[in-house]
Amino acid sequence: MTTRASMTMALEGGAPTRMPLSLYSWMMDDRNSARWRRLLDAGLGMTHHCCTVRHVEHGVVNSEEDRVEGNHHYHRYRKETPVGSIQRVTLDGWHHEDWLKEPKDYKVRQWIVEHTELVAEYEAFARADAEVGEFGVPVVTGSRTPAMSINVDWAGTQQFCVDVALEVPELFDLYETEKRLFLEETRLIAAGPGRFVKWFENLTIDMIGPDRYRDLLVNVYEEAVPILDAAGKRVMVHYDGGLRVIADDIARAPFHIVESLTEPPEGDMLYDEARAAWPDKVLWGNINVGWYYRPEAELRAAIAAMCARAGRRGFAFEISEDLPRNWEQSIPIMLDALGD
Repeated sequence: MTTRASMTMALEGGAPTRMPLSLYSWMMDDRNSARWRRLLDAGLGMTHHCCTVRHVEHGVVNSEEDRVEGNHHYHRYRKETPVGSIQRVTLDGWHHEDWLKEPKDYKVRQWIVEHTELVAEYEAFARADAEVGEFGVPVVTGSRTPAMSINVDWAGTQQFCVDVALEVPELFDLYETEKRLFLEETRLIAAGPGRFVKWFENLTIDMIGPDRYRDLLVNVYEEAVPILDAAGKRVMVHYDGGLRVIADDIARAPFHIVESLTEPPEGDMLYDEARAAWPDKVLWGNINVGWYYRPEAELRAAIAAMCARAGRRGFAFEISEDLPRNWEQSIPIMLDALGD
């Protein structure tokens, strides 16, 4: 069975003869190099992400500016519109300032969304499919759902959580506008190629709580997933943090796959607990990064224990957060352990 067939079988809810292990293809500096080819030939898989819908902002002037102060390098990204401007700043390559900082900024972002055109680029999937070949699966990536997009991409977690708690009207106006565009994008994805669709939610449930999760995320899933389901797609959400407090809500949510699921200490549920809570969902488990640096015997024992907890049906392993520095030594051990 090829790596692609093994991964596909697991993501469809089946039980391949060998537990798959994959990583995001962008983690590979050169997949054709001898060191990566050795691992691909040994059974390591790739998840190759592609976007089949492009966002075109009309009436927006984008600019960038660099500034050096002492030993520090600032880089400013700016968006100017007829209703105002917003900007994001990085400091020495790290996040420093988010796009949305006060209510008027939400209105600027809302104007941008209202003047965004969606363009189907279905040929991107064919390129991704050819790139991955028999060594993995192509996955179509859509935008984050509206609340998570505002949180992660625009306002930042602190500002978003404060403004949600204060029920800032401008935030919720933007949310509704983002939701309309998100559903339009979902319909375009549904009409295009690809079996698997991913939303990179990066959910931190401790910051929004179960009530907001139901109000702001689940209601979107209930509208969007059936559109993709009817088109023969399987939908996954990237959830890599604590989930226990919303386990029942996840069980009822219509998506098919919980991706990047990580055991404690990064997450807060063991694989057997997740399996018991969500018996109808596929689990794509990210292995805690700390295990890669343990002695070989401990790493093998940990993999065996995780496999026992997860069960064989509808489960696969992946590297979805950090590529370990010792990947050339640790990944072969993991592949061999999974082969056993």
